[in-house]
Amino acid sequence: VVELLRRDARNLYVRGIDMLDGTPLLDLKPYLSSIPQDKLRRGWLGEAEARAHK
Repeated sequence: VVELLRRDARNLYVRGIDMLDGTPLLDLKPYLSSIPQDKLRRGWLGEAEARAHK
């Protein structure tokens, strides 16, 4: 999850991401505060974090 600072044409400026400058974003999904946190699904990221904490 990152904070979108601004958009300029085809460029997105974000904060809170661990990557090198110029790395392409492959998938972008909105954050919807209307969905309760216990109903959110994080797909592969949630599964990877669960395996890492075993």
